[in-house]
Amino acid sequence: MNNIKTAFDIGNSSLKIAAIKQGTLNLYEVPMPEHMMEEDIIAMPNAFSAFLKKIKSQLHLPKGPAALILPPSQVICRLVKMPYMTIDQLMLNLPYEFNDFIHGETNQYFCDYAICEDENHEMEATDAELENKELTMMAAVAEKQKIQEYIKIFASAGFSLKNILPQEMAYIQLTQRNIKNENTQKEYCFIDLGQLSSRVFIVNNDKIHATRQVHTGMRDLDFIIGDLLNIDPFLANSYKRNNYMEVLEHPRCIEVYERIAVEILKLINFYHFTYRQNQLTGIYITGGGGEIPQLIKVMEEVVGLPVLPVSELLPHTDGYQNLYNVCLRAAAITFSK
Repeated sequence: MNNIKTAFDIGNSSLKIAAIKQGTLNLYEVPMPEHMMEEDIIAMPNAFSAFLKKIKSQLHLPKGPAALILPPSQVICRLVKMPYMTIDQLMLNLPYEFNDFIHGETNQYFCDYAICEDENHEMEATDAELENKELTMMAAVAEKQKIQEYIKIFASAGFSLKNILPQEMAYIQLTQRNIKNENTQKEYCFIDLGQLSSRVFIVNNDKIHATRQVHTGMRDLDFIIGDLLNIDPFLANSYKRNNYMEVLEHPRCIEVYERIAVEILKLINFYHFTYRQNQLTGIYITGGGGEIPQLIKVMEEVVGLPVLPVSELLPHTDGYQNLYNVCLRAAAITFSK
C-alpha cells in the first residue's frame, strides 16, 4: 500500500479527513455545503474541487499520496469464493461474480480483491493439492467512469488519489491492525449511523461476515426536527447537533432511534444464529449519529450489547476524541499497514 498521508471519507452532510502531519494523526470533520451532495453523488464537481482546494489550504493538509473511501452506493464489496486460478484468469472471471449487481458490459467496471489471510498458506500448494479447493477473498467492483471522475475532481484540488476503496475494506484494515497489535479480539461489529441511512458491518478477522443497510438515517431526524421547530431540514442539522430545546428527547426522535436499533438487532441475531461459536462482545458506533447520546442509549438497550469506545481502536491523539467516531474509517487508512 502507498504511504498514505491524507484520507477522505465523503458523507452527505460532512467530509471526514484524516491526515498524518509530522508523524501525528490529525482528524477533521468539515460540514458539506448545501446541495453539494445528492444521494452519495457529488452534484457539483467543479464546486467540490474548489471546496477541497480551500480546505487543503485552511487545514494545511500534507502533500503526498491520498486515499478516498467510496460512498456505499458507488461500490459493491462482498465475500467471494472462487476456484484456484491464475491472477489473469481471476481478473477475467471476477466481474461475473457481480452479474446480479452491475449493468452494462463488464469492461465498464474496475474489479479488485484482497485474498483472505487464512488462504495464503495454500497459494504455494501443488496442482493436485489445489484440486477442488476454493479461494476466499473480499472483492469489489466500481464503475470506471465514476472512479475516473473522483480522480479528476481530487487532482483539480491538488490531491493524488493512490488508494480508492470501499467502506468494508477500511473496517477490515482497522481490525487487522488491532489483531496484529496482539489484540485477541477477532470479531468486530461496526454500526455506521449516516445521514441517508444506517449500515452495520460484522467483521471477523479479514472478512465481512454480515452486513445490512437500514434505510433510516440522521436525515430522518432532520426532517422531524424541522417539522417540530418549523425550520428548514438543512438548518435542523445544526439544531440536532446542539440538542436545541432538548429536541432529541422528543418521542418522535426516539421512535427513529428504536427503528434503527431494531433493524440492527435483526442482523446481529442472524449472525449469532449462523456463527454459533461467535465471541461478539460489543458494538462500535461510527458516523454522525455516534454523537447523539440518546440514540446510543437506545442502541445499547435494544441490541443488548455495550457500545465500546472507538478511541481504543485508534492511536492516542490529543484533542480529537470527539472526532474518533465520525473519522474512524479515514483514520484507519492513514495508519493501517
